[in-house]
Amino acid sequence: MIDDPDPIDLLDDLDEVDQPWFCEAKDRDPASEHRRQGLFLSRLAAAAPKVLAIAIPNAGRMTDWERLRRWSEGAVAGATDLIIVWPGGVFFAEFKDGTKMPSKPQRAMLNLLHSRGHHCGVYRMPSTLLYHLRNAGAPFLFEPTSVPLTKPSRRSRKASR
Repeated sequence: MIDDPDPIDLLDDLDEVDQPWFCEAKDRDPASEHRRQGLFLSRLAAAAPKVLAIAIPNAGRMTDWERLRRWSEGAVAGATDLIIVWPGGVFFAEFKDGTKMPSKPQRAMLNLLHSRGHHCGVYRMPSTLLYHLRNAGAPFLFEPTSVPLTKPSRRSRKASR
C-alpha cells in the first residue's frame, strides 16, 4: 500500500505567489462566493450540458457531531467547492469572493491535486473558470459571454444613456 503524505505537509511553505495552481486575483466586486458559484453553475449548464459540476458542501460552521459524521462519510479538510467532470476530464475548482484567499488546508489540497496531475484552481469570476474548462478540453456548445456579477448601480446606468 502506498502511504500518501498528509496534504498539509505538501504546502512546503509555498508563498501565495509561488503556488503551482491558478489563483485569480482579488477584485472589488461585492458579489458573495455563493453568488459567484451560482452564476458559474447556471452558465455552465447552458453552455456545456455534457459537463457535470458536483458541489461539495463544506462551508459554514458545524457542531462536533456534524464534523465527525462528515469525516466518517469521507469528508476531507480543504476539499474544493466543485468537482467538474466530463467524458475524459476532471477539474477541481474553489470559488472565493473578491477578498478572501484559500485557507491552509485548501492550499494543501490544491497542491496535492496539482501534484497528481489534475486541473485545479481558485476562481472569483465565472467566466475565468469557464475559459479554463474549455482550455482543459470540456465540451462546450458555444462560447459563454462575460457578464458582470452584480447589476450596475442606478447612477452608472443613467450615465451610460
